[in-house]
Amino acid sequence: MKKGGPDRARLSAWRLALCIFMLFASLPVHASDTVSLQEFAGKLKARLSYDPLTQTGYIERDDRFVSFSVGQPYIALNWKDIRKVSPPRFEDGMLVVSADFIRESEAFLKGSPAQGKASDYAIAAILVDPGHGGKDTGAIAELDSGRLLEKDLTLEVSKRIVELLKSRYPERRILLTRDNDSYPTLEERVDMANSIGLKPEEAVIYVSVHANASFNKNAKGFEVWYLNPEYRRTVVDATTVKEKGDDIAPILNAMLEEEFTTESIILARNVYDRLSSAVGKQSPGRGIRAEEWFVVRNAKMPSILIEMGFITNPNEGELLSQSGYLRKIGDAIYNGIVDFIEYFER
Repeated sequence: MKKGGPDRARLSAWRLALCIFMLFASLPVHASDTVSLQEFAGKLKARLSYDPLTQTGYIERDDRFVSFSVGQPYIALNWKDIRKVSPPRFEDGMLVVSADFIRESEAFLKGSPAQGKASDYAIAAILVDPGHGGKDTGAIAELDSGRLLEKDLTLEVSKRIVELLKSRYPERRILLTRDNDSYPTLEERVDMANSIGLKPEEAVIYVSVHANASFNKNAKGFEVWYLNPEYRRTVVDATTVKEKGDDIAPILNAMLEEEFTTESIILARNVYDRLSSAVGKQSPGRGIRAEEWFVVRNAKMPSILIEMGFITNPNEGELLSQSGYLRKIGDAIYNGIVDFIEYFER
């Protein structure tokens, strides 16, 4: 069960921008010496992707990527090399870029695909975190069928998720923060996630599983949470800061924060949609929401927290006491994770 913090407004719609595929177009130069980014991508027969939520995006051509952020005077080439350019900005509602942005981007995007091919990015590890455990029972409900403890439900569902993931991805690291009735602290859970060794082209995702409770016995339904995008945190490590310099490191940190937020939202949406399909007729979806829970604000990776239902609701509590129903929830979360991995690696 989540504790503390205001109830953020749920996302009203899928707010991420879809990738925009450009048609051929000429490249006009405007009076202000700026060019429409859309037209620039069109001339190069490149794909432009822009997320209005985070105001970041990238241009892709032949496995080469130029990443940018509105208002930031840097671009990243294949997420590795940093070049200083005039920042992209909006003019009359149109996203435009200056000559130096075009020069640096065009030279890189027109290079040989073999030389510029990005690394094969992959989800190398998945950490599933069963909430509570040991001395911390989490939420407790007294039902006609007996006492229900949140810590038991989260462990059963998490073990099911891990079982399925290990079967599908035997070559990946599929981890649990606990596999029995023990109590890792919140700090230990996050440290476990942040200490997973990764190669430069590898990533890890963090999935925390919980059950909900309320004084209102009528409250019911599942939720998926991600970190509030307004929360600022440090995700760039000290080595990167030293290598790139104090002036560039904050820009890289902002880009990485936004990347994690975007990916967390996509992961949350995939899991939420799968839960809706699996149990939506029995348990209403209460939305995808943003909050600053300890585990998601301290995990330096895409991360979500799932509330699989209210054990304090008499009907939903009885459902959650059934292994068959918990299995459906575990299967849905697993499928949502697979959907995200396929999206991420594609």
